[in-house]
Amino acid sequence: MLISTFFKENAQSARAEVLKNEAGEYYYIDYYDAGGNKFYTEAFPGKSVYYVEDAAENWALNVKVLNG
Repeated sequence: MLISTFFKENAQSARAEVLKNEAGEYYYIDYYDAGGNKFYTEAFPGKSVYYVEDAAENWALNVKVLNG
């Protein structure tokens, strides 16, 4: 279930989508590049939706860098 979307500054369609898994057990982020292609998924078991949204926002603001 989609919770929220954060768009990367100055990168057209690059975005991070915060979602909850189907069983409702944890939140995760799907990261998309400017072409709309998903390039990474990051799970956050045991973390609150606020924590995960902060992580997505930090990526959109270029504070958080994904390695790998």
